[in-house]
Amino acid sequence: MKGNRAIAIASLMAACTSLLGACASPEVAKAKYVANGQQYMKKQQYASAAIEFRNALKIDPLFADAYYQLAQASLAERDWRAAYAALEKSIELDPSRLEARLDRGQLYVANRDYKRAEEDAKYILDHDDKNVGAYELLGVALVSQEKTDEALAAFTKLTELNPQGASAFMNRALVEITLRRLPDAQEHFQRAVQLDPRSVQANLNLANFYRLTGKPSEAQQVLETAIQASPDERRLYIDLAKSLAAAGRFADADHALDGLRNRQPKSIDAALALAGYYAQANSTGRAVAELRRALSFSADNLEIQKRLEELYLDSAESGQAAQLDAQLSKRAPKDLFVRINHGRLLLAQGKTVDAITDLQKAVMDAPDSAQAHYCLGLAYWQNESLPRANGELQEALNRSPGLPSALRSLVKLSLAQGDISAAQVYAQKLVQALPSNVEDRRLLGAVYMRQVLYALAEEQFAAAKELAPKQAEVHLDLGQLYAAQKKWPEAEKELQTALHLDPANATILGQYADFLVARQQSPKAIAQLQQFVDNNPDNPQGHVIMGILQLQAKNSATAKAEFERANQLDSKYVQPYLRLGQLYATERQTDFAIGQYEKALQLQARSAALCALIGNLYLDKDDLKTARQYYQKALAIDPAFAVANANMAWVDAEEGKDLDVALGMAQKAKSEMPELPSITDTLAWVMYKRGNYSGALPLLQDCVQKAPNSAEYHYHLGVVLTAAGQKDKGRSQLQAALQLKQLKDTDAELARQTLLQTE
Repeated sequence: MKGNRAIAIASLMAACTSLLGACASPEVAKAKYVANGQQYMKKQQYASAAIEFRNALKIDPLFADAYYQLAQASLAERDWRAAYAALEKSIELDPSRLEARLDRGQLYVANRDYKRAEEDAKYILDHDDKNVGAYELLGVALVSQEKTDEALAAFTKLTELNPQGASAFMNRALVEITLRRLPDAQEHFQRAVQLDPRSVQANLNLANFYRLTGKPSEAQQVLETAIQASPDERRLYIDLAKSLAAAGRFADADHALDGLRNRQPKSIDAALALAGYYAQANSTGRAVAELRRALSFSADNLEIQKRLEELYLDSAESGQAAQLDAQLSKRAPKDLFVRINHGRLLLAQGKTVDAITDLQKAVMDAPDSAQAHYCLGLAYWQNESLPRANGELQEALNRSPGLPSALRSLVKLSLAQGDISAAQVYAQKLVQALPSNVEDRRLLGAVYMRQVLYALAEEQFAAAKELAPKQAEVHLDLGQLYAAQKKWPEAEKELQTALHLDPANATILGQYADFLVARQQSPKAIAQLQQFVDNNPDNPQGHVIMGILQLQAKNSATAKAEFERANQLDSKYVQPYLRLGQLYATERQTDFAIGQYEKALQLQARSAALCALIGNLYLDKDDLKTARQYYQKALAIDPAFAVANANMAWVDAEEGKDLDVALGMAQKAKSEMPELPSITDTLAWVMYKRGNYSGALPLLQDCVQKAPNSAEYHYHLGVVLTAAGQKDKGRSQLQAALQLKQLKDTDAELARQTLLQTE
């Protein structure tokens, strides 16, 4: 028994030891999980680290440090929602955890919740007035709220606390630029480079500053020195090439790009960077060649193939894009970028509804993808669904604040919708974010031009000229601006400079020709165009411009020959068809005009204006049935199109049916375009047909006052006056209509019959 009891006591002691160990194990276990997680973090195995931190939280759901560590793993995996939730819990459990508030503040900035970011930064500084990270967070939050003076104070304090930190001086300089304190900005950009000569961003910022202030040679020197210090940094080569090209030193720009290509001959990233440069410079052929070079040493690289398809889509080479799309859709059907490109291909093929369907699915599967929302917005835009297009472009911005492509599209969409103030806001954001981007400066200048804010427009165009003095389009902008202000010598100088820089650019030549015609110098314009056509005989745009000039000079036969030549050179160029249609319509050759406009409509099937224009020609032929069909097509494309609504109402009135519906359509058209006499006349005529003479009379009197040489308005007013019993006044208007000799035969006969009623 004694032996058995000893064994029992030993077993009991062992059990007690085990129990004591078990009592202590939760603390040990959760600490071990956290330690394991931190080891995974060092190995960049973030998913495994997150599992370990969650295991610790299973043991202790109130373990603040585990939540903070879990947030770090989620941040590393770019899972922003999970990171935010973990940081919220960490702060809730331990409000004094300042580093958690700092991380949360940065998430607020990423989500454009700048006010809350400011609050977190100030909370940290209330508890630690020397916290460098908090001052940086505060400065960014204040800048984003346009509190520039306060932001400068924050960044100034940051440089005092961290005098060896290059980023602090960069941020300070960026705010100083906003405040126009350029000497201070230059000093602090230079200081940032001195502190960290290998910092790519510091060197890029200093170079951009020099370009912005009209010192291109200093910018180039900064970049060349930076490349010597960091010869493998691709962005430096690209920025140097941009700087050289802007100064017209294209051979030197190519040499800089060759430096990157030779330094990293088998680098996919280098090839992508080079292709991106060429694409941005509108040199699609060279961009494609660069990607094909990359495929020669990495034939199956998915990123290169996707980028190549994107380039084909950008350059409207839908056939080439379709071949790649077929391969990539089989190889990587779930790849988001492949799906987005497929949607873009459908758009290019005119399959707008299918594109919208596919892109909607992409957005549903990847709601955080800014690119998916952006492309869906473009699809809605192409489908004339402008409010939905605006909504998706806004979503793209929400997912990627400051996304340049979304901002640029929103500028153009806002202008198309007539919302110039919104366009200005978006364009200003672009310039604030990318002050050295020439195209964004031009875009903002164009917005100011639309607002007749000529001084502000000139400021932007002048800045663009400083950045790219050899870019012809910049001088064209200035020429158009000076012409609008009637500064004729300055305008002609800039237009001539633009043409000298790009003599093969028909658009620039056309603008210069318009300027000369407006200045009563048509022979000079024709001579200039003739020289262009002789030098560029296969350029259809040149022949179109020559045709327009000849038409203005009343040389209709020569004009017709030029338009037809343009058609022969490019059967898919819509302008010659439109110009020939206009010419035939002027010559009363209605069937020929319809034929030309029909060809244009085949190329622009969703043009409500073209449908209405063809409808008008059938209306002139008294073919009301066919005219109605074209107006219906126009309204199917754009239900709010005022001209189509008015003309459909006119057809109803002429046929004497659906007059209530006709009245509603005419009123809608009037509300859209209240100053257009033809629409006012239509509304009045519908009222007359419904027997509302008192309502029609003031409208027609307004039409006659605005267009006293219109026989039709006099005729309509005479008819309504006669119907209202005012026969003397009616007779006067009908006689005026007949004297103008513009009425159609049927209307002229009705006018004579109505005159007999007034005797």
